Amino acid sequence: MAKDLSSFLSLVKEQGELKTVSKRIQPAKFEVTGLMENLNRAKKYPAVLFNAPDNVYGQPSGIRLVSNIFANRERCALAFDMKPEDCKMPLSLEYARREKLHTPTVQIKGPAPVQEVVSTGKDIDVGKLPIAIHHEMDFGPVLTMALCLRDPDTGTYDISFAKCFYKDKPDYMGVSIHTPHLQRILRKYTAMNKPAPIIAILGHHPAFYLGSLALIPFERDDYEAVGGFLGEPLRLAPSVTWGDDFMVPADAEVIIEGEILPGVKEIVDPFGEVTRHYQPQCIRQGMQVTAVTRRQEAIMEDIFAGHEGHWNLGAIPKEGSVYNVIKEKMGNVTGVCMPHSGIGRLVCYVSIKKINDGQAKQAATLALNESWTFQTVVVVDDYIDVFNEQDVIWAMNTMVDFKKDVTYIENIGRTVFTTAMGYSKLIIDATRPMDKPFPAMIKVPDDAVASMQPVEWLD
Repeated sequence: MAKDLSSFLSLVKEQGELKTVSKRIQPAKFEVTGLMENLNRAKKYPAVLFNAPDNVYGQPSGIRLVSNIFANRERCALAFDMKPEDCKMPLSLEYARREKLHTPTVQIKGPAPVQEVVSTGKDIDVGKLPIAIHHEMDFGPVLTMALCLRDPDTGTYDISFAKCFYKDKPDYMGVSIHTPHLQRILRKYTAMNKPAPIIAILGHHPAFYLGSLALIPFERDDYEAVGGFLGEPLRLAPSVTWGDDFMVPADAEVIIEGEILPGVKEIVDPFGEVTRHYQPQCIRQGMQVTAVTRRQEAIMEDIFAGHEGHWNLGAIPKEGSVYNVIKEKMGNVTGVCMPHSGIGRLVCYVSIKKINDGQAKQAATLALNESWTFQTVVVVDDYIDVFNEQDVIWAMNTMVDFKKDVTYIENIGRTVFTTAMGYSKLIIDATRPMDKPFPAMIKVPDDAVASMQPVEWLD
């Protein structure tokens, strides 16, 4: 059996991490995110499966909806068939390993699971999907999962997360594309004055989505990269709209096929984004929907924007990619963490086994160049656990000479996210200085810690 969302949810259920809602619920009236927010405030992050969500019109959709899949790292480890307790640096290292894999895709024979139900022409109505409104000032119902475009020159596929806004039309949506690779492909279609074929992939195995976010070169095919993360070839099927000219993931749950129309613009946003700020209203692309396909028993997926799952989706792929680039260039990286305090996008903690002063800034520069989302990189010594933010901040407060260890770089490009730093970047060398006497960090001997386990000694 190919890996898909349903098979993964069965594993999550076995772990006791899947909660279900059988009552009828209205995603377009904040009921999904209202429940998710209550769980979040209680520091509880189960995956939640809504069995009876309404569509945008307040009618039963007949499609289940799942949220919070990525809300803890343990489930992300499970997606890679790893032990939940290996969810920190071991997960990042496994991501780094899989990022280098190339797994050719396979075309299935016979009907694709995602095409068991097909709507085209007058039967198309995206409003019949259980689309959620997330935050009180959001523009309206919005789909938060991944989009895929195909490069017209190379034929390679690129998958990136971007929002699709319901526009009160059954076969039309506004699309908010900000990611560099998708924008690069769109510019090619615009130059040719041709519509750009695009699909929205609204549910798949979580390894599919984690793999789609790898910081791989533009020329690499995301479909092949995803296979490395799934641990098996990604199964593809011809699209309903374009046939073999645009292949779609056969084991997805719901797919919307459509075209970005040249020169057609739509108002999109505001939307409560990953930064926990509202992304300002802007003018973006219009998408003419040509087909909606799904499984008979489809489970549509949603990301609770600006919360743990949203942050983990950005953090884990970047941890693996940054580890790879510093390992290849310097060889002495020991840890990489994208903390939730930096929304899994803006701040990167790196630990290195420093040989001489200056290496911290070298490692930080490599990290900054790896992702367009990075704003601040903090480098610490190898004995600091980058996943223990208290220790990282301790190093910043005790090791840093602000006159030489803090580097502020202006006019170097910016992230698309709302931050006050704008076109600037920050490097902080929080490693122990080697050019002057400086005390070591306190430590209880390892053998004493290992032998004095509380469960054996405390009454």
